[in-house]
Amino acid sequence: MNEKVINNLNKEYPNWYKRIRRVIVNLYRPILHGKTDSKWNQHLMFYIMVVLFLTSLVLLVCDVKYHYLPFLSGWLVIPITWIYLKIFPQTWLEMYDYEKMVFKQIWKLPTNWTPLTGPMIGSEGSSKKHSTK
Repeated sequence: MNEKVINNLNKEYPNWYKRIRRVIVNLYRPILHGKTDSKWNQHLMFYIMVVLFLTSLVLLVCDVKYHYLPFLSGWLVIPITWIYLKIFPQTWLEMYDYEKMVFKQIWKLPTNWTPLTGPMIGSEGSSKKHSTK
């Protein structure tokens, strides 16, 4: 893991901005956050796209000139949010516990690992224990 990843994990955002970011991240998470294996536990973006497709279909049947706009707008939102999340990934404080666990598994980190928020002082960055006496 490099310094850039740790800096991204420790980045701080205002609370109102964190709420907006959580909505964007939740577009690509199963609705019940993996609590069930139901076939209906799909990403929120899936349901949004189905609704936009059906809306476009109804507009097509009604012979509306710009019937494709609802579905096209959904297809534009997907790459925009993917690029945003690639440039500004989730921070450690924004992640749920199960997301932190998966992050640690992907990077093959110990289960008690957390990103350091400040400069390492003394033996903080090593496995050495030091006395407080």
